[in-house]
Amino acid sequence: MIDITAPAEPFADAGEGVEGLLETWLVGEDDRVLAGQPVADAIVVKTSFQISTPCDGTLAEIVVRQGDTFASGAVLARLEPGEGAPGGGAAPSARSEPQRLPLTGIRGAVAREMTLAWQQPRVAIGVDVDMSAAVGLLEERDLSPTHAVLRAVALTLREHPRLNGVLGDDAVELAREVNVGLAVSLDEGVIVPVIRGADEKSLSELAAEARELAAAARDGSLPGAAVRDGTFTVSTLGATGIDWFTPVLNTPQIAILGVGRLTERVIARDGVAVVAPAMTLTLVFDHRAVDGQPAALFLAALRDRLARCEL
Repeated sequence: MIDITAPAEPFADAGEGVEGLLETWLVGEDDRVLAGQPVADAIVVKTSFQISTPCDGTLAEIVVRQGDTFASGAVLARLEPGEGAPGGGAAPSARSEPQRLPLTGIRGAVAREMTLAWQQPRVAIGVDVDMSAAVGLLEERDLSPTHAVLRAVALTLREHPRLNGVLGDDAVELAREVNVGLAVSLDEGVIVPVIRGADEKSLSELAAEARELAAAARDGSLPGAAVRDGTFTVSTLGATGIDWFTPVLNTPQIAILGVGRLTERVIARDGVAVVAPAMTLTLVFDHRAVDGQPAALFLAALRDRLARCEL
């Protein structure tokens, strides 16, 4: 008999005494499983992860039941090792069966968060930004438009604190720190690592940290603590060629900014039509926490800061 135990990695930054929650068993007792097959979804704080099997065999006993908690290294189930694939007989043709993408792990967490966020009374407003002044600086420092937006957002939130916070059960909780999350797309979903104290960091420092966090998210080494305590989120689809979109709120945060692609457009400058690099910013906010005017003032100030390249 082989024990299936809780991995230590998700607990690394969770704090002493924190336990995980066994969210869902994906298989049952007496089911045949393959080596490396995900058999359960679990959560530590807000970080979702999967429990996998160490070898082929039969799940002989479930020790930690669905909905129960467990510590790092705890025995979750016991496996009777065996040989061969489950089910026996010829494997079905891959062409004859539709591909299934289970709502588990990160994908499941995203699905639950999006369902919750979609129920909020949200409003979207947008604005186009002339990036002519910023483009030269970004090219000189080998930075992206996203880095400029992160810096501008951080500084603008400091001046417009009504957008920087979360919505609690009975109050809007405005944050003292500006902790900006950056949505990072993975094959299995989206994860939002957080740049803490973003308003106190330079453009170069923000860019470096954003790159490090995105790389860690993509290679699976991002600690759980890196996705907590965000007060505002930036989501960009510019690299996909999208001009604009309305992102879904990263609850319980008050607002999220969607960033479209940087492209040449015809704009009016001093009454004259010119071709200039521009992009569209879309702010989505929870109307329970903030009204349209302060949200619009924030977005207008963000536009002006980027247009003047005050970074």
